[in-house]
Amino acid sequence: MQFIDTMNFIASSFDGLFSKEVFIALAAAYIGARATSKATIRAHELATQKSKNDEREVTCNTLRLIRAELVAAWDIYMFEYGRGLLLVSEDAPYIMTLPIGDNPFPIYDSAPPCLANVDPAISAKIVRIYMRTKGLITMIKLNNADCQVVYNAGRYATQSLVNKAISDGVVIDEEGARKLNEYHTFYVEQEAKQLGMGGTANGMKLMTGELGELLSEIKKEIDKLTSNAE
Repeated sequence: MQFIDTMNFIASSFDGLFSKEVFIALAAAYIGARATSKATIRAHELATQKSKNDEREVTCNTLRLIRAELVAAWDIYMFEYGRGLLLVSEDAPYIMTLPIGDNPFPIYDSAPPCLANVDPAISAKIVRIYMRTKGLITMIKLNNADCQVVYNAGRYATQSLVNKAISDGVVIDEEGARKLNEYHTFYVEQEAKQLGMGGTANGMKLMTGELGELLSEIKKEIDKLTSNAE
């Protein structure tokens, strides 16, 4: 039975209440409204799903950027500073400076809203590694400041010897210059010990070891999470 025939049949049953034309118009309006409602619901579902997909993609991309930021920072740190630090004997000062900018982690600093969408166990590790890294940076800056103090002290002490030699009419030959360099190095090391730079170096080494292990874990977990989302 065709749709219009069905409507006519139903309408004839209500002939005493209203005309067939009115009934068919009401039925058509109802069917149209129902179809529109289903289309609206479906459109809303699709929009919601797209929003979730977009949010998941932004989160995964942010995690990839965080991974890249951490790896790049770690590689630079180890190449320019960390490897030498780990070679220093226990309690020995590390008389070496590492320039650090005011905002070394721009990606992480803008990422926390996205971390709310990540598994709490992973986001906790990411927050921890950045907190520990910023703690290490504070120690490096402290060590940098102490290095400047001992370098200045060494230069002052060496220059004092040079000035005395000049006033005494002593000519500083190649051997004398070598001895002055040795004196400068010795003086700087002694000043570093007096400032307690050995304790700072010990702390930086411990933190470097912890960060290396934590970074290895985070890299694996981010790789797994982002690869599953593809």
